[in-house]
Amino acid sequence: MCKTDPLDVEAWVKSSVTSRRLGRHEEAERHARRAALLSPALAFAHHALGAALHCQGRRDEAMQAYNRAIALKPDHADAHYLLGNALLEAGRLAKAQASLQRALDLRPELFEALSDLGAVLLMMGQPTAAQAALQRALALHPDSPEVLANLATLFEADGRVDDALALYQRALSPRPGSPDVLGKQAELLEPTGRLGEARHELDFGFARDPAHPMLNLVAARLERREARHAEAEARLEALLARPLPETTRGEVHLLLGQIRDRLGRTEAVLHHLSEGKRRTAAAADPHGAGRRRFLETIDFYETLARHPILDAAPDPAAGNGASPIFLIGFPRSGTTLLEQILDSHPALCAMEERPASARLEQAFLELTGGLPQMPRTLDEERLAALRRIYRDEAARHVSPCKGGRIVDKLPLNTVRVPLLWRVFPDAKFILAIRHPCDVALSCLMQSFGPNDAMAGFTSLENIAEIYARVMRVWEGFADRLPLQWQAIRYEDLIADVEGETRRLLEFLGVPWDDAVLQYTHHARQRVAIRTPSYHQVTQPIYQHASFRWKRYEDAFRPIILPMLQPFIDRFGYQE
Repeated sequence: MCKTDPLDVEAWVKSSVTSRRLGRHEEAERHARRAALLSPALAFAHHALGAALHCQGRRDEAMQAYNRAIALKPDHADAHYLLGNALLEAGRLAKAQASLQRALDLRPELFEALSDLGAVLLMMGQPTAAQAALQRALALHPDSPEVLANLATLFEADGRVDDALALYQRALSPRPGSPDVLGKQAELLEPTGRLGEARHELDFGFARDPAHPMLNLVAARLERREARHAEAEARLEALLARPLPETTRGEVHLLLGQIRDRLGRTEAVLHHLSEGKRRTAAAADPHGAGRRRFLETIDFYETLARHPILDAAPDPAAGNGASPIFLIGFPRSGTTLLEQILDSHPALCAMEERPASARLEQAFLELTGGLPQMPRTLDEERLAALRRIYRDEAARHVSPCKGGRIVDKLPLNTVRVPLLWRVFPDAKFILAIRHPCDVALSCLMQSFGPNDAMAGFTSLENIAEIYARVMRVWEGFADRLPLQWQAIRYEDLIADVEGETRRLLEFLGVPWDDAVLQYTHHARQRVAIRTPSYHQVTQPIYQHASFRWKRYEDAFRPIILPMLQPFIDRFGYQE
């Protein structure tokens, strides 16, 4: 039709769409540009151009075309959806959410927008909203591999490993060789220690797409586990040379920084870590809102620690001797190693970074109204209700162990100490300590889940600022409140596991059991370890991470070291 009537704009648009569907993307671009030239105010021409550019990986140009289509036709649901899809790939999650939601406002049953919205919300750490969107999408297409895989990721984040694997298998039924689903499944199998199964999924996926980003990222993690660092480095370098979604590119930079640190290539490490943090932070918290909320939380608990509600003498017997043991400190201070050691004891059950304390905090604020209207005291009935709420939430995540006690491991519960002590006055607190510079470097090296507490871990300087703030408020709590607490230094623990563990168990009032020395075997039996240390705590004790920061001392000296020096001195790390 275009040959017979070269001025037929509609024919050029249709030809562009047809060429794109046939995989002739450059031809689709030419035809769409011709249509846009003939009729610059035709939204569908710019929409077709955006789609053709998007298929060629020219994402920024595609977004310009989508925005032009939307400016011409604001109710163009497909253009809003495709713009949201491109923004998702670019890691601009908040804007992607807005575009996808606009598409759904215009067309509520637009399946693709629902599916992508679920993925975006999942990446933004909004599991409840993500599940709602994905369930709506699944109702429209019950066998959609993409939706099933995203729901599996949701279950995985909630610790429902078997349910997640079942959904991945269901997602693979219509497309047995889907590299996207195989990559997600392998990504779950690797940290759960099912390495043979993970390799099988990778091999199956590589047979179909050797360059697939997620498959290669998981393969590099397996190579790291096997100390094949040079192979992992080469694989990740090749990945960075190809187009990648921004969040994946960030993960690749972080892993490459870790691997080059192990290879002793320190000159390139901080560049990769900083790039990784910058890209992942730009996706998860582009405006720093999470960091601000966390600092506001610290302010709240500093005020609470001086509030009359804490002045009433609590009944130490209120917990009936079964109050939780709170394992606190700062991320990357050895809390995962401590948790695994304690969880190996038959009288202790570790609960790994679950939201029981967050649920308690929410209930406390609902009960008291928060500051400044908070009552001066809490009666025992209300405190008992708060204890039940905490225990009910904890029971969702950890099974009772022969009458034993829960070890609630959540490092940044440090800031919630006043509330935890007020509700559980007989609770014991274990403060995990590690050289502050090593903590800051290790936090820079790791990829954390999307949450307010770790949203500010974007640079060594930001991490050091948050560390100093958290540890200062801890010192205030420890001075003001009659806490039962004991510090344990990571460096002392790895130097003398038995001696330090005996000292810790004595403080907890728990008898010695040789099982705690078999913690690496115990860790391998766990279904999943949900922290960045998952690949380390299943190995024998190693020393290479102690005082690692000295290799990067020049980066610490100008600004970071002065911020951390008071805590270096206080915790006994003076040289």
